[in-house]
Amino acid sequence: MEMLSCLADALRYVLPAVSFIALIVGGIAYVTNQPYRDEIDHALKPDLKAPERMLPRGYNADQVRQVKQRLHGELVDDRRTLLDVYVSPVLYWNDIVFAVAIAVFSASLWLWVLLQFEPTGIARLLVIIFAASSVLYGIADVTEDVMLARLFTANRISTGEVRIASVLTQIKMVSITASVAGVMVFFVLSLLTPHKTFAPVNSPAPS
Repeated sequence: MEMLSCLADALRYVLPAVSFIALIVGGIAYVTNQPYRDEIDHALKPDLKAPERMLPRGYNADQVRQVKQRLHGELVDDRRTLLDVYVSPVLYWNDIVFAVAIAVFSASLWLWVLLQFEPTGIARLLVIIFAASSVLYGIADVTEDVMLARLFTANRISTGEVRIASVLTQIKMVSITASVAGVMVFFVLSLLTPHKTFAPVNSPAPS
């Protein structure tokens, strides 16, 4: 019992630091990724969206094929297309770093609340749900990123794998919302991070 008490005391000091560091790492990954995301979103307009944006209904194999074809036709430089950029560095590794960091941030925060304030009854149950949802979010998001990267690099897009990836996307969004802290960080980052601007395609020539 004394050892457990010492461990709990140590975690009361360690967890806030872990949560803060994870928050910084997640923020850096999000801001770093945003210009690539903006390029991809712009290339897919007006009729397509990145699979992660297709909520709440999810997506199917035909939609993934269309996204793949569109991005494959958009050159970034002599060697890469937007599809290559989508796979890396967007899915590998920025999205994965963000998912792990935000999951660690949120889970550590709620575990600290559990140890520091020792809530009881409904409050305790809610904190446990928030922490568990944070872990579930991290697992679902990382797995979704890996599966989407595989789909976009495979010669043939599997309908079954797309269905699993789509379910993971839905689970990811539900679980980050249920984590509370994770979804709040996501919304703050999305509001504060500047977006890349694009000149109109048919803008008039300067006089």
